[in-house]
Amino acid sequence: MEKLDIRAKTWEKNPALVRIMQMLEDAFNSVGEKIRGDLLRAYRKGARDSFTSVVSRLKRGDLSGEIDLGRGRFSPYKNWREYTRLDAKAAGVEYKHFRTWDELRPFVGFMSLDLTQADRAANDSYEHARDSFVHKNLGKLATVIGQRSDLKNAVVRFDWRGGSFRGNMQIYLEGAYFRGDVDVKYVIRTIPNVTPYFQYPLVFVEAEVAGKHYNRPSEAELRILLGATKSVAEEKREAAAAAGLCPMSGQQVPEALLKGLYNRMSVYVTCPSCRSVVSVNKQSWKFRNHKTPGAQRAGEAQKLETAGYCPASRQKMPAHLVEKIGPVEGYKDPKGLCESCGQQVRLDAEKEWIRDQFLTPDTGYPTKMKVLSAKYYKHRLTK
Repeated sequence: MEKLDIRAKTWEKNPALVRIMQMLEDAFNSVGEKIRGDLLRAYRKGARDSFTSVVSRLKRGDLSGEIDLGRGRFSPYKNWREYTRLDAKAAGVEYKHFRTWDELRPFVGFMSLDLTQADRAANDSYEHARDSFVHKNLGKLATVIGQRSDLKNAVVRFDWRGGSFRGNMQIYLEGAYFRGDVDVKYVIRTIPNVTPYFQYPLVFVEAEVAGKHYNRPSEAELRILLGATKSVAEEKREAAAAAGLCPMSGQQVPEALLKGLYNRMSVYVTCPSCRSVVSVNKQSWKFRNHKTPGAQRAGEAQKLETAGYCPASRQKMPAHLVEKIGPVEGYKDPKGLCESCGQQVRLDAEKEWIRDQFLTPDTGYPTKMKVLSAKYYKHRLTK
């Protein structure tokens, strides 16, 4: 069985949560073959029913109307084998997609059931159910435990009760204990491609902290009892600020900024906080996560320095250094002093012609230019 992919990178530094995650995975895998077997039967039945329905309709000659499966097109490659060129040539018709029943009917004699796609869908459904079970429960535990890693013991018990995958988790910390119950409703749905497991939320049933017992504490209450001094929202805001995210990330876009933009495929607006042009999530109409310009520059400078380049690379040259650059020849890139590394560096400069001097003797055209502003090209640090 494949190893569960640890997607919660923020939890990897806490050995207590890593240990609990492994226990949750083992609990689900203990009955994994039963779940996987039921999924295979459900998805294979869906494939057979679909195959039988299409074949019977073609044989009956019920060819009225257009095929409306999936996105308005029927593709034989979804549940059945791909037709070979020989089959297509024998039928006298060659199609990859079929829009009408008349186009599909010449192939009824070549149709054969193939369960490869159904088996793949069942396996994907199993993996999704397992990952969802582990990470949803682990997310709630991470919320209440916070930064605590003093795990003394943990007991994770799950089994089949009343047709459901039910169990509880008992967590023992230094001077604290709590228990949570969780169910995974065991339902095989008749619609394929839908995960047939619904997880009930983790409910904290009891807790004992510093010798005092608590019944059914809420998530926020248990978090405070276990020593957290800040709310989850405060921690998220601090983490976002440390990462250089703009405070408008994930916030609702003001209505005035969206005027006339609702029908566009992609919506970009100027963030009122950092003045950056930011894309908007069209489902929630909120700003996507974005860094402030200062944080972006700091991050780019750090990457350049790590790669052996001067952190001033691609940065604007200070005005007092621009003034020291004399007239330069034509369109040639000038050089200037980099205050960061002390080197003479080629510049990407904005220039204008000097028209009252440095003229050609015959035509009177200007030959030299004045540097108005400049950016340093990317340049390496000297050893």
